[in-house]
Amino acid sequence: MVVGTLVAAVAAYAFQLVAGRVLGPEAFAPITVLWTIQFLVFTTVFVPMEQLTIRRLSAAVPESAPRRLFLSAIVVSVVASVGFGAFTLDRLLDGNVIYLAVIMVVIAAYGSFALARGALAGRRRFDDYGWSTMAESVVRLVVVLSLLAVGAGVVGVAWSLIPGALVVYLWKPFRGKAPSTTPGPATGAGAALATFIVANAASQTIVAAGPLVVGALGASAAERSVFFETFLLFRAPLTVAYSLIARVLPPFTRMAESDDRSMLARWSVRTGIAAGALGVAAFAVGHWIGPSLVALFLGEEYRPSANLAAYAAAGVVIATAALFVQQMLIALRTTGGLAAAWLGGLIAAGLTVALTSGEASLRVGLGFLIGEAVALGLIVITVLAAAKKR
Repeated sequence: MVVGTLVAAVAAYAFQLVAGRVLGPEAFAPITVLWTIQFLVFTTVFVPMEQLTIRRLSAAVPESAPRRLFLSAIVVSVVASVGFGAFTLDRLLDGNVIYLAVIMVVIAAYGSFALARGALAGRRRFDDYGWSTMAESVVRLVVVLSLLAVGAGVVGVAWSLIPGALVVYLWKPFRGKAPSTTPGPATGAGAALATFIVANAASQTIVAAGPLVVGALGASAAERSVFFETFLLFRAPLTVAYSLIARVLPPFTRMAESDDRSMLARWSVRTGIAAGALGVAAFAVGHWIGPSLVALFLGEEYRPSANLAAYAAAGVVIATAALFVQQMLIALRTTGGLAAAWLGGLIAAGLTVALTSGEASLRVGLGFLIGEAVALGLIVITVLAAAKKR
């Protein structure tokens, strides 16, 4: 599972590096928008569906799958994404309506992908989870390399975002041993998904909406591309973590259902302290070598400022820690508290952007760092409170 996740992360970055270099900052800008939309919807709506599926199948008494709820969430996500694309078509997508069709298909495909991976992890088929995660990124990379080799342009690169999400079905994810007990009704599934989506919407607005916010603040296409590629490169630990959390949620669930809740509380505090120390170190390292690292992989035209690289490096360390600690709240069935914590972080990030001045990318980068730090602190506090309840 770890190897598959690491290979997937490398393949995802290779996709961005190759496509970004071949197309250049100006032409690559629509791909950054499509990638951001897909990433936001996946992590905001589809990751909650995946994790609630894992939580459901890992519980001592499994519940029935809320199929209609999940299908409705996918349909709404498709409609909302296409609507956003249509609204910003001229400003962010070069006025090309083909991108709307790409958005529709890619969002639907990744909704199905998330449910399939959740079924694999929930049935403890972690090897298959790792293989399918790796295949998704590798297939996408192979497709884009093939298209670029025959001279395909930015529209061809856009279509290459889709095929990898469908490969998961080679592992027949919904095949597996039935639970030893008869599944009960999916009680509270709607409320859990709703609050989880609110939490992840706030979280991913902080993490991944940066290029869209930078564009809304009037930045050029080139500045948007530099911001996108900088954060994409430094987001490597977080990208890997999105798949690895599927491994820690089942044991956290068992702790939450037993007398080990105090262990969850202790580990939340330890993780928060470690994240603070590592975040300071990451800020210094990012400021020192971050710009050169980005330029090495992408070329001088993508070189960020030292401050932007430092904000990205430190913020990602804290965001990765927050992602793992929030699994404790999911295990404790405290998605309402999780939503409140991330909304607090989002408010802090928004105030930072609104109350600072200077380049758009630096304002948004600082907002990302501040928002993640506030959210992590609130999540740890919420875990401590929830662990005391029975």
